[in-house]
Amino acid sequence: MLTRPYILAIIAVVAAAPCLAAQSADRDGSTRAKAIPLKERGMKAVAEEMAWMLKLYNYSPVLATHDAVADASSKVKAGKKSVRTPAPWGHSSLDRNGHLISYWWFVTPRGKKEIYFDTGISSDTPGEVAEQESARAQYMRRMASSVKLQ
Repeated sequence: MLTRPYILAIIAVVAAAPCLAAQSADRDGSTRAKAIPLKERGMKAVAEEMAWMLKLYNYSPVLATHDAVADASSKVKAGKKSVRTPAPWGHSSLDRNGHLISYWWFVTPRGKKEIYFDTGISSDTPGEVAEQESARAQYMRRMASSVKLQ
């Protein structure tokens, strides 16, 4: 027979399931209003954003950068003297009803993707936008330096 703590745990999971399912369907990152809420802050928030992008699209700005560098490298090896490639990704911080929204776009082999994240931070907080942008720049710089070409 199940003990009382196990029964309570089962009841809690069953009771919470509809709430969790409704939240994930409501917050898919497709628009500002449906921005995916982040649990982390700073550098960990950027890693969380990348994890979401990989989960949803099997692609991320880091992979887009790798592919763009590899493409440019192959063009140079093929003899092109000047290689101009468009930016493979972009980011901006937006305001939605007082919340700081992180907006990413990136180019995948299947086309351009856009995704929004709710940082959970008030956009009125002094210095917060600069701090978030700095964390993203540091993360992308670190990831770009680790890109290896074959």
